[in-house]
Amino acid sequence: MGTDPIYERLREISWRRKLSSGEERELREWLAAHPEAQESFESEAGLTEALRKIPDVPIASNFTARVLQAVDQEAMAEARTKQARWKGWRRLPRWLPRVASSTVVVMAGFLAYLHNLHNNNVEANQHLVQRMAGVPLPSPEILTNFDAIRIVSATPAPDEQLLALFQ
Repeated sequence: MGTDPIYERLREISWRRKLSSGEERELREWLAAHPEAQESFESEAGLTEALRKIPDVPIASNFTARVLQAVDQEAMAEARTKQARWKGWRRLPRWLPRVASSTVVVMAGFLAYLHNLHNNNVEANQHLVQRMAGVPLPSPEILTNFDAIRIVSATPAPDEQLLALFQ
């Protein structure tokens, strides 16, 4: 319906002025061939007629200048908004970058201290292992009587009252 060039041409002409008798005849023939467009054209024709009845409002002599000025103001407001976003970091307090830098330095020192402490512990453990390497270990034969030793150590403790009577 909207892609037919004849219909589109006649519709646009009807927006600008009344159709001539030849154009009206051509439109009636087209609408007879395309009844589905009849309702749409009638509603559009009614709207066009209602718009023609509205009186024309005189346009101010500086209308174009006002429109261009409004466009410029809108563009400048948008540019100020973008600029304010980029310059937002300047609104930070002056001491904030110094505090951030100091924090970085203190954290680096703390991490260096922890690294040094870790290295000292590793060196101490290595020294302890080297000292223990020189200590002879008992032979596995010691474990041959382990069950007997375990049973003896599992006996109950001596009765202190009974021992006191014997003295």
